[in-house]
Amino acid sequence: MRYFSVILIIMLVFFSCKEEINPFDFNGSDINLDNDTLYFLEPTDFSALHNNIFIPTCANSGCHDGTFEPDFRTIESSYNSLVYQPVIKNDINNSFSYRVEPGNSSKSVLYHRLIVDIDGISGIMPLSAEYNPEHYWYDNEEEYINNIKDWIDNGAKDIFGNSPQSPNDIPLGRGMVVFAGGQLNNPINRNSQNGTVLISNNLDSVDLWFSITDDLLSSNQLSYNKIKISNSLHNFINISESDLVVLNNPISEVGFFSTVSLESFFHKFTLDLASYNIGDIIYVKVYVKDNVNPITEIPNNGSPFSFIQYFSLTII
Repeated sequence: MRYFSVILIIMLVFFSCKEEINPFDFNGSDINLDNDTLYFLEPTDFSALHNNIFIPTCANSGCHDGTFEPDFRTIESSYNSLVYQPVIKNDINNSFSYRVEPGNSSKSVLYHRLIVDIDGISGIMPLSAEYNPEHYWYDNEEEYINNIKDWIDNGAKDIFGNSPQSPNDIPLGRGMVVFAGGQLNNPINRNSQNGTVLISNNLDSVDLWFSITDDLLSSNQLSYNKIKISNSLHNFINISESDLVVLNNPISEVGFFSTVSLESFFHKFTLDLASYNIGDIIYVKVYVKDNVNPITEIPNNGSPFSFIQYFSLTII
């Protein structure tokens, strides 16, 4: 008991001698006001573009405030929804692959939309200024556009000065055209613009041509190059593969995504029709591989039905 009392007395003395600090007594006299950090000093840095242009001009309610991409609410969301991000609204020739292609403002739809009406009906960005001649945008329009252009052409670096890594997207199917066997004139008609191909039962064979693109490789550099033919929309697992022929010189025809611009068709397969009857529907899938990604199936089970139907033939 006596030992416990001694310990208690020592603890009381120790804690009573400890200085108490009240954080609310701080008067600010120790703050170092000699801070030479300058934010947004370089107008072509992405942080400055976000502060000076994207936030006040573009992140308007109901527009690029998260309602539509690009999302200009934060620096992070702005950068991540611009650089190497796919285009939603393109010109009539599908000239652009990315909103921002680092090092190439002429291939960046962000820059393009600031100087022209991309399709004749969408207006010139920013739309908040287009119909208001007194908008503050016009006080600095040329400077702002040049700053964005310079940022892109200088590599579209992030706020830390890091250059973005080039993407490596999977190959993309862009079209299938079908000719009577051995012919290259007059593609066989579909039942609608992107509907099934209508194959007459008096044909012995047809040639299927495929347009497949890759972001880094040319179409004839893709590997694997196989095709599966099935009478069932959902049964491709047990179907054997056949080889596609890959040509060095493509043919040019309209593809799935446009009725005007032409696609290049490098891949070919000749289909023997002897075993098919009137009313049969033939579903087609092709398989290719780039130099990084696994084998790509076109179309795949997650493709829109309109795209799956496009890669089909109906015997009439």
